[in-house]
Amino acid sequence: MKWALVVYFMTTAGWQSAEVLGKDKIGWSRVVYETYQQCSSRARMFNEDPEYRNKIKAKCERVEK
Repeated sequence: MKWALVVYFMTTAGWQSAEVLGKDKIGWSRVVYETYQQCSSRARMFNEDPEYRNKIKAKCERVEK
């Protein structure tokens, strides 16, 4: 099973994925990892950074393929 790292941005409407906001076209597209551990390790880099904690978050989502 593969896992996708999906980045979300806080907007006035709440958390929105990079794809919904069109940011995937400027380098914020999801990245697929072979294992959940690889994905969650990358997600922590976003989620533990105090500068971006309330602005950007990352989540690992199962890839259905």
